Parts: sequence; C-alpha cells; structure tokens
Amino acid sequence: MLAEQSKWKYLLVAAFTAAVALVTTAPPAAAGGAAGDPVCTPYALPVRLADPGDATQTLWGELCQPRDRRPTTVQLLVHGGYTTHEYWDFPVGNGYYSYVRHAVAAGYATFNVDPIGSGNSSHPQSGLVTGDAGSVALHDAITALRNGTLGGQVFKKVIWVGHALGSFYAWREIPKYNDVDAAILTTALSGYNPDHAATAIANTYPAINDPKFANSGFDAGYKTTKPGTRGSMFYYPATTDPAVVAADENGKDVVPTAQTVPAAPPYGIRVPVLILNGAQDWLTCQGVTAYDCGNPASVRAYEAGHYLPEANLRVELIPETGHNMALATTAPLTDYIMLNWAQSVAAPQ
Repeated sequence: MLAEQSKWKYLLVAAFTAAVALVTTAPPAAAGGAAGDPVCTPYALPVRLADPGDATQTLWGELCQPRDRRPTTVQLLVHGGYTTHEYWDFPVGNGYYSYVRHAVAAGYATFNVDPIGSGNSSHPQSGLVTGDAGSVALHDAITALRNGTLGGQVFKKVIWVGHALGSFYAWREIPKYNDVDAAILTTALSGYNPDHAATAIANTYPAINDPKFANSGFDAGYKTTKPGTRGSMFYYPATTDPAVVAADENGKDVVPTAQTVPAAPPYGIRVPVLILNGAQDWLTCQGVTAYDCGNPASVRAYEAGHYLPEANLRVELIPETGHNMALATTAPLTDYIMLNWAQSVAAPQ
C-alpha cells in the first residue's frame, strides 16, 4: 500500500511539473493578454431539443484557443450536474484547476459548454430537457464546430470530454450521430452504491427553495443541492482544498429532473474511449461490489461489457480522488493522463 501511494504521489508531481511546463512554455502573449492565457470567445448557438425539430433554444459555450495558432482539433467540454462550465475552468487556484488552460497549452482548442438547462444556456420547462433532448442540442453544437459556425473556423476533429452527466450525454449522443473522433468520459462508471444514491437524492431539492434560485422563475422540476452537502458527495478529504469546496458551493447550479437518467448499456460507441474515475468516488466506487476501484483491471473488465470493441476501451483510476476530479488536488495528474491519451488518438493539428 505504501509503495502504491508513493507511486501515485510521484506521478502527481511529474504530472504537475508537465502541466506547469505546458503553460509556462506557451508563446509570448499578444498585446493586451498575459503569457499563456488562451484567447476565448463566447458564443450563443441556436439549438434544437428534437431531431427533426426547430432551433428554439440557446446553448452557450466559450471557444478557447492558443494565441499563436488556430487548431483544427477541438475538445468539447461538457460538465456534470449541479455545476456550470466553470467546472472545467475553475476560478480558484490561478489555473491549477483549469483543464481549459492545460488543454489549450497542449495545442487544442476547447469549446466549454453549458448544456441546455444549466449555466448560461436556455432553461425551458424542465420536463422538456430529457437526456435525448439534451443530446440533440449537443449534436447541434458539434455540427456548428465542424461547419464553421463559430467565427468561420472549421474543426476537422472533435473530442468529447464529459464529466458525470456530461458523460451520460455521450452515451446517448455518440452512438446516435457518430460525430466525434474520440471520447474522454470522467466520473462515468456504470456501477453505483444504492445507499449513497438514495442519500444523493435526499440531498437535493427544488431550486426555488434555495435562496440562490428563489427568484429564478424555474419550475419545481429544476433541482439543486442542499446547502452544505457538496463536500461529502463530490470530494475526498485527502485531496480537497476547502477554498475549492466553498467556491463550488457558491457557484452551484441546477439540473432538470428529466435530464438525470443515463442511457441503458450497452453504449454503442465506435470511437476510442478513455474512462477516468476517482478511486474514492462516493457514488460509483465507495461500497460498490461489482468491481474494485483500487484495481483498474477489475473496473475495465466490468465496463468493457458495455462498450463495443471499436472503443478500444482504456480505464484509469485516480487514487484518493472523489467525484469532482477536475477540482481535486490531483487534477494535474488527471489532466496529464487525459491529454496524453488525447494526443495518442487525435493529436492537435
């Protein structure tokens, strides 16, 4: 056990050094920007909730790119439930918790979106925002990336990067449309602890009952987390910065109830897939008996039954890390693994 802990701590230091190098060796900044800062532009895309259907909703996203070039490979970042696009570009830690910054420094463009029903995107009647409806909207975003809708720039390759609910959307969207080149699915294991799932449900309530959303106008089908519950559900104490939890609580968001149901396996994905999970994820690892999160081979054997052979499935577990992997102190290790795998299947161009 001590040897294993020493191994992952060594890897974390190495990954952090590599991540810092990616940022600090970025090209000199253009006038008006700091060295290493991405160039970012927000977009509000008209999208549909049904296919066929009319584009009656708006999906918000922020396109970020290196200052010295315009890549033709983009990573679509889709956050999980009860949060916003800030999950991938967190406002604490001066970039430490920013996957956007690290991916751009590695040569990728990123399109960091709020799915329908969250963040800056439209909030239609909650019952309309099903898993299928949200997937159609995300397909429209991918189409926009590929056809030059965003500033006239055409992206030849798209990598889906999901977290939790953002990964569940991938299970639906990718088999239906086959419109991405690879997928990185974080916090997306198929097993779960039923007792913890029941607690998670009890830890949410209608958003209009929360002071933050009392005047939002959301219907009762929009849920949020009850105050003070995020730390125990989304973080593991050994790798948690209290300032991150406080900021996460302050920036919490809503989820339309109809949106939370995952697709049923098997997931008919025909492009390469990397699954990453925190080995101490409260819902999908702690107390789960279907597999052993201390053993990636055990998890892969279980998950492989849900994916087609073409996915060439790879599974990685991040030790001492909870649900919000991008916001744990182990984030540099997670980023390092994600970006190295991405370069092996769809290198930045």
